[in-house]
Amino acid sequence: MQRKKISKVSLSQIAAVAGVSKTTVSYVMRNFPGPARETREHVLKVAGKLGYSPDPRLSSWMAQVHKAKEKDLQPIIWLDTNGELEGWSKFKFLSPYLEGASARALELGYRIEIFRGLGDVMSMQRVSQIIYQRGVDAVIVTQFARHIHLQWDYLAAVGLEGNLITPQLDQVKTDYLYNLLLALTRLKLSGYRRIGIYLPADIVHNSYHAVKIAAQYFQASTPTADRVPPLFYQPKAWMERQKRELELESQVVAWVRCHRPDVIVGFHNQLEDWLKAAGFRVPEEIGLVHLATDDDVSDWAGICSMRRKIGATAVERVISLRQNHQFGIPATPVSMVIRGVWHPGRTLLIPKSK
Repeated sequence: MQRKKISKVSLSQIAAVAGVSKTTVSYVMRNFPGPARETREHVLKVAGKLGYSPDPRLSSWMAQVHKAKEKDLQPIIWLDTNGELEGWSKFKFLSPYLEGASARALELGYRIEIFRGLGDVMSMQRVSQIIYQRGVDAVIVTQFARHIHLQWDYLAAVGLEGNLITPQLDQVKTDYLYNLLLALTRLKLSGYRRIGIYLPADIVHNSYHAVKIAAQYFQASTPTADRVPPLFYQPKAWMERQKRELELESQVVAWVRCHRPDVIVGFHNQLEDWLKAAGFRVPEEIGLVHLATDDDVSDWAGICSMRRKIGATAVERVISLRQNHQFGIPATPVSMVIRGVWHPGRTLLIPKSK
């Protein structure tokens, strides 16, 4: 009797349905670090629905290969300057950076090693000593610190998202100016007239004030009756998080009630909740565009800012510096900006009649 051939579900098929990369699916199936918990659960759910069944012989062989190679992978320090325990896997707006970096590092024969302990927990001198003792010479500095004073002379180092003031390292970051202009152009073409722009101070800083100038120029070039003054906010770091959020909510709602925008372009993932609590209907009365829809607001309209690509590019750059023996603070720092792409979503009415 002829044995019936069973159709296998491939990792590529799972990736296509789940909307993630094949590398991410591979990480989940092999239980590697990197993907966030929500991503893992989503991929496993899709795999189950598709009837995925791994080859036990292949899984066993891959496990042995990974175990043998794990010690040979060169480490890259992911310098966690956030201070939030497990923040890179817990928060969906952060996890894409690490997922992209981890996947690309593995492809190139490296592994990402998260290093915590900056600030009050450990002195910079001690951090430098530990990194040196581990024999690590490649570091990616994440985007929350303004000043870090390590022993840079023996390190190939790259900064993420442009927050770092000192030292001036090579940077890989979002093209905030391009992304804002892309969003504004899309909204204009869709018929929106009163466009409000709501941006945090760190985005203004990271773009060297380019987004602020662009926002102000955009409103100045808009007919007077349709102008909405941009709102730039500076979160009060010293304030408790809950109180800080309540203050921001109050500020945004007052701004909306005063200027009545048709649509808001911004970054905060609670904008929709704040507007609904204030009695506004989204998107019927006010549309919303988020400038980073990568994960935590993936059903919103806006810009996918390619955070996985940013993480991957940071890995490629730091490996290039290491391989070319370019250690220490660069004489001429290089900034690499990654452009986003338009992402349609439920928070806009498209097209909108004028």
